[in-house]
Amino acid sequence: MAADLAAYSRLMAADEEGVVSRLRAIWSEVVKPMVRQSGGRVVKTMGDGFLAEFQSPVEAVRTALAIQEAMENRDTDRPVQERLHFRIGMHVGDVVVLDNDILGDAVNVAARLEAIAPVGGICLSRAARDQVKGRIDVELNSIGEVSVKNIPDPIEAWVTGEDPSGILLASAKLPAIVVMPFEEIGSEDEFFADGVVDEITSALSSVGDISVIARQSAFSFKGRIVEVRKVGRELGARYVVTGAIRRSGTRVRISVQLNSAITGANLWSQRYDDELEDLFDLQDKIASHVAGAISPSIRASEIAAARAVAPMERKAYELYMSAFPHFWAHRREENDRAIDLLTSAINRDPDDFRAQALRAWAYAQQATYMWSETPLTSRENAQSDAEAAVLSAGEHAPSLVAIAAALSMTGLEHERAGVLLERALVLDPNSAWGWMRMGWNQIYHMRDIQDGLAAFDKAEALSPLDPFLFNIQFGRAYAKGLLGEYDEAIKLVKLGLTAGPGVTWAYRDLASFCANAGRREEADEAVEALMHSYPGLTIKRVVNSMPPATHARHQAFLEGLRRAGVPEGQ
Repeated sequence: MAADLAAYSRLMAADEEGVVSRLRAIWSEVVKPMVRQSGGRVVKTMGDGFLAEFQSPVEAVRTALAIQEAMENRDTDRPVQERLHFRIGMHVGDVVVLDNDILGDAVNVAARLEAIAPVGGICLSRAARDQVKGRIDVELNSIGEVSVKNIPDPIEAWVTGEDPSGILLASAKLPAIVVMPFEEIGSEDEFFADGVVDEITSALSSVGDISVIARQSAFSFKGRIVEVRKVGRELGARYVVTGAIRRSGTRVRISVQLNSAITGANLWSQRYDDELEDLFDLQDKIASHVAGAISPSIRASEIAAARAVAPMERKAYELYMSAFPHFWAHRREENDRAIDLLTSAINRDPDDFRAQALRAWAYAQQATYMWSETPLTSRENAQSDAEAAVLSAGEHAPSLVAIAAALSMTGLEHERAGVLLERALVLDPNSAWGWMRMGWNQIYHMRDIQDGLAAFDKAEALSPLDPFLFNIQFGRAYAKGLLGEYDEAIKLVKLGLTAGPGVTWAYRDLASFCANAGRREEADEAVEALMHSYPGLTIKRVVNSMPPATHARHQAFLEGLRRAGVPEGQ
């Protein structure tokens, strides 16, 4: 039996001394006596969890159920978010005894099953389930075969505690990818190819939503012709990167492909031609381009897989992935749909900080783009989600970007947002969204406008077909407007509107810039389009909706709207 406290990081951040004290009481009052009464032994406690062994699988499961019932009845006077709940994993197998500890595959399997157990529930392997079937009075729900970290073969698992459709499987949390050894043609040595593979592996390891299989595991396939689906099965990978390098004199050509290990289909491919002047610089450059291109390709594949699942059967991860197309569509109804899906994901898994971080950004969009009749409430929702998610985001770069976006769009904490973005870009230097938000944050903060423009250039270079490309153009336009270069700002807003023709909120930017540039006729046309989409719009509503920097630091923008004819309001 392997058990772990759910939401440990969040609980400790809120009340470290209190949680430690309550856990000590649980060890002495609940776990140890119950295990001992069932003829078992608590091998060790580990701060937020424990490991126990039993002679009888039936007694072990009965004990697990009793522990979970006891935990459910504790602290009932506390708010739900402050109560302590375990996840428990159970497996039957041989162990190696070392002093007072136990080791071996059986222990590892139990620990991996604990990670995918429902909060307050139990996850059993087939070996454990077969031993207790028909001998305990509890319903066991099959969740099929799951691939878990560092266990070569999938495990058939059953759960108690909730309907299996509500479980966030560990196998679904992070899609695994492996970079295979590249074939090198035209050279007796292979150090350059190995270096390229190492750099690509390292770059992908920085991407928060991808689990990268160790280079050593991939190296075992070197020199072998193996079908990608077989590689996926053997290494537990959903995606396989393959490639070849051809060298001729000082010229080098690198071909890279991303393949689905499930279907064998090619998802993305690219060819790079360059000179072998600086090997390390070339390796870095290729790795950056490949990681920047592969990450969105995997996201697109994961979204397609999630949307293929019936809505009522989607797990938290699938709901999170399903929200992305709605989130980046930049339409009021689509953004609302993204919030609904992310809320469902959080309801399925209250510890899913990724969904909460993205929802914070979606709420910030709801306010900023004037999609809410109560923009101040949307702003408060964004900040509340951001503050909750930041406690658990750790080193998950995409969530740090989303949190920083929410904070910078709804408040004046641009220093803090900048720190989060810098941390995200250290973790994942190839995050196009990270560079885009860095550009906007620099502009809101009125730091170095040129640095903001450079960040937008970096974002577009990393993802030239990004769904946020129009927002990069708007960011450049806003920067040019702050510099007083209104004609260039107008040109860039129009480019953005071409890239995102339904993004009607941008007409407020166009109206302000045209009015400030003295282009009266164009300002009138922009205001007419703006008022058509937002009837009754006033300066007061703009102030309540847009990032506070627009009225705290960028008065010229609001003055432009006044010149364009937007009424003041009450």
